[in-house]
Amino acid sequence: MTHGQHAEPRDPLNAFHVGGIEVSERTVRAGQVLCNRFADHRGLIELPALAVLFDHCGGIPFHQVHGDPSAATLQARLSLSTHGRAQAGDTLSARAEVMMHDEGWGSTTVAIRTGAGELRCIGTARNVRVGRAPVGETPSGEIGLPLPGCEVDVRLPEPIPVALTGREIVEEVATKVREPGPLTEMLDGTVEILDGTSERDAGVRFRALTEGWMGNMFGTMHGGVIATIVGQAGSFAGQLHAGAGQEYSIGDMAIGFYRSPAVDGGEVTVEVTPIKTGRRISSFEATMTSYDDVLLSRATLDVHYH
Repeated sequence: MTHGQHAEPRDPLNAFHVGGIEVSERTVRAGQVLCNRFADHRGLIELPALAVLFDHCGGIPFHQVHGDPSAATLQARLSLSTHGRAQAGDTLSARAEVMMHDEGWGSTTVAIRTGAGELRCIGTARNVRVGRAPVGETPSGEIGLPLPGCEVDVRLPEPIPVALTGREIVEEVATKVREPGPLTEMLDGTVEILDGTSERDAGVRFRALTEGWMGNMFGTMHGGVIATIVGQAGSFAGQLHAGAGQEYSIGDMAIGFYRSPAVDGGEVTVEVTPIKTGRRISSFEATMTSYDDVLLSRATLDVHYH
C-alpha cells in the first residue's frame, strides 16, 4: 500500500529513479536510487526493478558510435544475469560499453553495481538502427541531470508465513487476499494461475495496463518497462513452483523485443509456462501479447531456489 502524496511518474527513468547519465565516445554511466517502490510481493528488490536502468544504458553507446547521431536506435534483445540482491536505500551504478558494431547493429555490455561496488547484474544488449523518427522525448534522460531523489513513502507487504506453499502465495495474490507488492501496483498488474495437465505444468498469466509514463521517444512502451513486466510475471511463476518457506530469485533472463505496444491505457498480457522445473533451478518461457493478440516479446527465465 502506498502512503503520502507524490507526483505521478513522467517517464520510465523518472519512475525508476534513474539519472546521472554521463556519456563518452563508447561508454555510458548512469545511476538508480532504490526504494520500497520497486519491491515485489515478498518485499524484495529483484531483476525486474533493474531492467529500465539496464535497457536504457544498453542503448546509448551504440547510438554514440554508429556514425549517424540523428538516426534512432532500439534494443532488439537483452540478456541479463544477476547474483545477490540490491537493497532499498542503495544507489546503483551502471556502466555500458559498445563492444562491436557496424552501421546497422551493435552489441553492448552492461554491468550494474551497488554503491559498495558489488556486482549485481551483468549482461548484453543487442542494438539495432531503425528508420523510425522519434516523436517525443524522455525528459529524465537528458545528459547531466542529477539522480532523482526518492520522494515516495511506500509500505512493504506483510511478511509471508513460512508454512505457505508457493502456489498458496500466488493464489492469495490472485484473489487479492495478499498484496501483490509495490512494483506490481505501479505496473497496475494482476496475476492468475494457469493450470496444466499436472502441477509441474502450471504457469501464470500476468496482466498490466499501459500508461503514458511507460513510453519511449517513439511514443510506445520503453523496452525496459517491457522487460520489467515480463520479469515480474516470471517471478510469480517462480513463486508458484516454490515449496513452503523456500526462497527463490531470478538468476537469468533473455528477452527479445518484436513490437512495442502503445501506452494508451490498453492491456498487455504475459503468459509464463514452465520449460523444466527442478529443485534448484526452474526454467520458464514468457510471452507478451497486446490486447488484440499481437506478439510483443518472448523471454526465457531461469529461477534459482535456495
